[in-house]
Amino acid sequence: MVRKISLWAVVVLAVTLPLSAGGYYTVTQADLEESISPLVGNISAGDFYDYDTGARRSQNPLVEEGMSFLYLYQDPGGGYHLFIMHGPSETRVDAEFRIVNVPARAEWVVQDDPPDVWPNHEYDLAGERARWSWGGFWMRNRSAGGVLGPLGPEFEIHITPEQFPGTHNLYFLTGDVARPNRIELNRRDTITIKGFPWTPPTARLDLRPVEPRVREEVVFDASTSEHDPELRLTQFRWDFGDGVTRTTTEPTARHTYTEAGTYAVRLTVVDSEGGTDQREFLVDVSAVSVTVTRAISTTEATPESTFRVTVRIRAQQDLAGAGLEESLPAGWEITPVESAGAVFKRPSTQWVFLEPIRAGTERVITYDVTVPEAEQLQALRLPYSICIKGIFQAKAPDFEMEVEGESCVNITDCLSIITVIAHLVPASQPGERDRVDLRLSENITAEQLARAGELWRRDEPVVGTCGERISLSTLKRLAAYAESCVPVDRPLPDKPEPQLRAVRSINAPIPCESVVLGFYDVYGDPLGNKFTVKVEITSDIDVIGVGLDEDLPTGWRVTPLQNDGFLYKPANNQWAFLGTLKAGRTKTIIYEVTVPPTTTIEEAPADDCRVLAARQIMGRVDSGWPCIEVGVGGASRVELSDCLDVIVAISRWDVKNDEIDLLLSDKITFEQVQRAVAFWLEGDEVPRTCYPHRVGYETLKQIVALWLTGTPICEMLPTAPPELCD
Repeated sequence: MVRKISLWAVVVLAVTLPLSAGGYYTVTQADLEESISPLVGNISAGDFYDYDTGARRSQNPLVEEGMSFLYLYQDPGGGYHLFIMHGPSETRVDAEFRIVNVPARAEWVVQDDPPDVWPNHEYDLAGERARWSWGGFWMRNRSAGGVLGPLGPEFEIHITPEQFPGTHNLYFLTGDVARPNRIELNRRDTITIKGFPWTPPTARLDLRPVEPRVREEVVFDASTSEHDPELRLTQFRWDFGDGVTRTTTEPTARHTYTEAGTYAVRLTVVDSEGGTDQREFLVDVSAVSVTVTRAISTTEATPESTFRVTVRIRAQQDLAGAGLEESLPAGWEITPVESAGAVFKRPSTQWVFLEPIRAGTERVITYDVTVPEAEQLQALRLPYSICIKGIFQAKAPDFEMEVEGESCVNITDCLSIITVIAHLVPASQPGERDRVDLRLSENITAEQLARAGELWRRDEPVVGTCGERISLSTLKRLAAYAESCVPVDRPLPDKPEPQLRAVRSINAPIPCESVVLGFYDVYGDPLGNKFTVKVEITSDIDVIGVGLDEDLPTGWRVTPLQNDGFLYKPANNQWAFLGTLKAGRTKTIIYEVTVPPTTTIEEAPADDCRVLAARQIMGRVDSGWPCIEVGVGGASRVELSDCLDVIVAISRWDVKNDEIDLLLSDKITFEQVQRAVAFWLEGDEVPRTCYPHRVGYETLKQIVALWLTGTPICEMLPTAPPELCD
């Protein structure tokens, strides 16, 4: 018999099966399997059934209307009998059971009703196949059934319901004769009732230690399992819940778990008669009580360079006889830096602790590794990866575990920029050069980031990288690592995507005209060929490492006016902010653009009223962490011209010298109105103006209205005239 019991414990939970003196009994049907106890009485089986021939029914108090019961009954002499009782019913019930394997000595003790009284009833015990049936109507206050026995100390009876169409429910009774428990049966599948002359085993389990940990050997002890005194336990089947199974003839087994968790351990015990019992125990395995991790100061190294290895041992329990063994390539120089009180043996790279490592303490072993020179590495094709393997051991408790954490270093001729910056020692004196110390940590400092920004701005190669230069995207990534304090050998953590936004505005030198070429001052310097650009950058969350890349036409020169903490790289018209742009804050970059005065203006069609050429400023802004790139919005079009609109020319007319002065205001004066009237009356062309070159009737009225209202020439006129003064 197999029975599973789950318990949230790692110690034994005793479950007493219902046993009866002299044997053990079970009932099974389909997936149902239950241990049962006979109903023990102090009268004979026939008297317990209490058949009343006159009433044609049992007077037994267990009889219930609409119910059918099977159960075993033990009389005062120790004999066992099988009972079946059908309670009263108002509907027709044809109950027929096929019985197989009836013990030879068994006979009908009670027939309710016998065939000579009710011909539709059948009680056949002939051979190994017997039939037990009742047909017709069971009147109210009447019952049907029978008693079969005695069964003997060992039996296995199979009862199959062949007809049972009535409304009766079928149950097996077990336990106390006065208040028996009910086991519900179906009316289709074969019912098997078994009796054993001995008590089957009961699995029990003890653990040592009671609270096991990962990589700690656990002793599973089933020696307290119960069994019949006349028998012995011959087999123990273990399923440790992690995919490992084992069978032993001894009651103990040893097993070690490699991962923490709760494991369903199934123990099956088998006695010498083949009786079995299976139980399930939930074993809670705690996380490792000792952690040993290795950290390497770099992921890359070059021939003849030195990097640092740190091994941290954290113990949550006392350890005695502990040692560490690290395996490195032959010929690589090892220099111990800190041995944490352990004895170091250089040829084998081993450390042994002569004192116990106490629970709750940490020991740190540090050593430097020097890579052989290039000539000794000729057999290797670089880049080549070398990995350090390590074993930490202890004798009490006795265990062995691999060192976790970082293990591999890539040997290469040229280091990556991010590795160099994290290990950079910037030059401190004029004439000195930057150098690389791979023993430094992999966290980028503010000093290292500042030096990276300077190298980017000057477009200078980075030492140790075989001439590589820092790009804007790399610089932003360096800033992200520095600001977030994340070592460069680890990925940056995820952050939500920001709403990064950049808006450009353009302030042209000549109102309504943008950039005008071909005008010079008295000294021969060009006028009207410069304009100002403002870019405002904002974000809805904190972002690190913001970059602005502005793409202008070839030959246009940029002069920064306001950088707002950004570094500027003239060679690429790029700006980089190496700090954190706080959510909701605005960074503003302002720069002046000078258009070469020799820029060619395309010829306009004959019917065009203006001679214009357009240029675009394209830009993008992005961040290093989280990584996002968006285009710069706002103004982007710059118009070029080599002539002025007539109204603009009048606003810039120097009446005294009778010539254009681009430095004048964009508001028209009375003197300028008088000069415009003269141009209109005489029909002369206004110098340096675009088609139609003359002051026309409508144009003159526009000029007068702008003067009278004091409106700048690029703004809309008011809808009502101003009040007239005396």
